[in-house]
Amino acid sequence: MQRDTFRMDVDKTGWLATDGQPEQPVLHLYFDGPRPRLKELLTSRLREDIRPDEIDVTFRFVSPTSEADTGVFSLSDRVTGDFILECEGKADSIRTFVRGVGEYANRSGRDARYEVQIRADTGVVASFEKELLLVYNADGTLLRHASLIPSSVEM
Repeated sequence: MQRDTFRMDVDKTGWLATDGQPEQPVLHLYFDGPRPRLKELLTSRLREDIRPDEIDVTFRFVSPTSEADTGVFSLSDRVTGDFILECEGKADSIRTFVRGVGEYANRSGRDARYEVQIRADTGVVASFEKELLLVYNADGTLLRHASLIPSSVEM
């Protein structure tokens, strides 16, 4: 789906700045259109039997510098390689999000997991939990230190 039809926002990371009670971070993908249209687009792009662990979540910086301001967030089907959706996102938001997921796991004793919510005008259309979030530089090189990679995953 087109980048300009979605916007990305992170939630439940404010506690990092205030040293407050840890919360599991949530990544919101807002669709700029009506819920029926989003459902139609997702249905056309997703296999009927796709599982959340078969959806890859990535962020790629658009500038060659590691201090880039923006990047492209995307979801894709790990099995087929098909693109599901993408949108522009702020690099600082992803950095804070990755830090929040790690800190949440450390402080709560839980796995380093986060929630992805795809939302339309009337609320959540799809929601799933993830552990893996791969961050790449503009040249396509994986930035392991900036990614969320569970110890059970070999790359």
